[in-house]
Order: sequence, then C-alpha cells, then structure tokens
Amino acid sequence: MPEIASALSKTAPDVPVTFTVNELAAQVGGTVIGDGNRRIKRCCGLESAGPEDISFVSNIKYIGQLNTTAAGCVVVDAKLNHQSIKRPSDSPLTIIQAADPYFAFRQIMVAIHGMRSHPKPMVSPLCDIAPSARIGADCYIAPFVTIGENCRIGDRCVLYSGVQIMAGAELESDCILYPNVVVYDCCRLGKRVIIQSGAAIGCDGYGFATHQGVHHKIPQVGNVVLGDDVEVGANTVIERAAMESTLVGEGTKIGNNVVVGHNCQIGRHNLLVSQVGIAGSSTTGDYVVLAGQVGVAGHIRIGDRVRAAAQSGITSDIEPGRDIGGTPAMDFKLAKRVYLQIFQLPEIAKRLRAVEAKLANLVHKTEEH
Repeated sequence: MPEIASALSKTAPDVPVTFTVNELAAQVGGTVIGDGNRRIKRCCGLESAGPEDISFVSNIKYIGQLNTTAAGCVVVDAKLNHQSIKRPSDSPLTIIQAADPYFAFRQIMVAIHGMRSHPKPMVSPLCDIAPSARIGADCYIAPFVTIGENCRIGDRCVLYSGVQIMAGAELESDCILYPNVVVYDCCRLGKRVIIQSGAAIGCDGYGFATHQGVHHKIPQVGNVVLGDDVEVGANTVIERAAMESTLVGEGTKIGNNVVVGHNCQIGRHNLLVSQVGIAGSSTTGDYVVLAGQVGVAGHIRIGDRVRAAAQSGITSDIEPGRDIGGTPAMDFKLAKRVYLQIFQLPEIAKRLRAVEAKLANLVHKTEEH
C-alpha cells in the first residue's frame, strides 16, 4: 500500500489522517456503492461508529445491523446484494464490497491507524549486556533489560524493560519483546517474532521420573525454536524440549495464557487461541485452529487444517481436515447433536422413571396371577 504509507509518513502523529472511501477502496481492490467522496477518519465497530467512521461485516448474523448503523462506510462481502439493505431514503449507506472483507478491513485499519510505533533505536545505559553478547544495528534496548553471555540479537529488535535473554539465546532481525518476557538459554527466535508481556520461552518441561514414591526431575537439555513471523501472547509458556527442540512453525499465532508442552512440534500458520493447553510430545500439522481452552493430551498427532471448537478435549490422533468438538473430541456435527441431547436429559430421565414404574406395575400384576 505505497500511496497510503507515503501519506502516513508525511503526516504528523497529532494530525488525523483521513481518506475518501474511493481512496480506501482502491487500495483494497474493492467496489464502492454510494458516496465515494465521503471522508473517513477512523475505524470503529458497527454499533458505535459515526459518520466519519468505517466498519465491516464478515459474519452473516450481523447483516441486519447494516440497516441501523450510523457508520459513514461499511466493508462487506462482494457477494452481498446491497439492495437487500433496508435503509431510510434520507440515510443511505456507503459500502465497499470486497472479496475478503475481514482482510480488506485489516488493510484499511493499517492505512488509517498504522501499526504500533516503537521508540527510536538506542541501548540504555541501565541495561545489563554480557561482554560476549552481540547486538545488531538499530536496536532499541530499554532500561533493565538483561542479555546473557554469547547471545545474539539481530538488527532492529525491540526489547522493552524487564526482558531477560539468557545465555546462548538468539533472536533474528525485527523481533519485538514486550516487558518482562523471558527467553531461556539457547532458545532461538526467527525473524519478526512478537512476544507479548510476561511470556516465557524455553522454561523447563514438566518432566519427572517417579521412583519409590519420589518425583525426580529430568534434566531438560533441549531448547525452543520459533519460526519467522510467530506471535506469542501474554503469559504464555512454551516449554523447552527434554533432549531436542520444541518447535513452533512460521506464521503461527499463539494467544494469551497458552501452554505448549515440551517436545511439541507445532506446524506452520496455526492459530492457538487463549488458554489452549498442549501436553508434551504432541504434533500439529499446518493451518490447525485450536479454539479457546482446547486441551490436547500428550503424544497426540493432529493433521493439517484440523479445526477444534472451544473446550474440545483431544485424546486421540485426528486426521487432516476434520472439524471436531466436545470431550472427548468427535466430529463437530455429532458433537452438536450430543450436546443438544444433554439439555433434554432431565425430561428423558423423567420419562424413563415413568416407564420403569409402569413396567414394575405390570411385573407385579403378572406375579400375582
């Protein structure tokens, strides 16, 4: 988006950047229906948007809100019949039709609001950097950052206060580590990795050998390797492998409060939503989606493009391409039927007791004769 990027670079931060609907549509390859000269100042939700705001609809269940929103413009699916929008004649709605409305709106958000900015490069005199550590060009290293012996920090990395990089760890270029992140010894982060506050990369795996009633710690001598463009949420833990590497593939996005156990192999471009827990030595394929609070037992293999609904409990291997839900996890359509039956259990139990009473009465009469 060179034209918009150029406009942003020439505008002072305190001066709002506005674009016409036509300009935004051109940048995302969309089609304008309505007033393309309307100026847009910010992105906003449908319910709170005003005449200078732009919003979006990608889920059909929110289509009805197009009839009432006060937004100046809304990004919608190119397949939507705009004539189905029932607006008062004195309150027409300008829309941008796009093949992928969610992604188009993301591009518009970047254009209008930009990405989070970071401080200019500097190395604070209040940080603690070991003499053998190597620091790349144009890094920002905040006060109270600790970087251990033999670490390597790539160019343009951003390390906020309280970050600790332990001995032998390596970060490739353009990584961003927010306050109080800990990267344990010998772990490796690829390019453009983002780690949110409080995450721990490479802490010891949960490995103990029980002998005569006593739990003995197993040394965890492996590490963690994160691929390029991985993002890790706040307070998430990725355990180091016992002997080799816990791997997270490129492009994978991990939410807040997730635990990835030791020796796990997480594929490329996965989405692991908040509070997912994956026990040790489990493997996911590429483009796997695990919704909130999904639990995965140890030594499980999950195939490419599997999608697991929230709170699924995965206790056995899952073939590629399946949509699953429930505990234990089953086909998603079957899971919906099973859980619908749960709501009928009180009535079923009542009817069963009535049948049992009638049957007992019949047996009693039969025995009398």
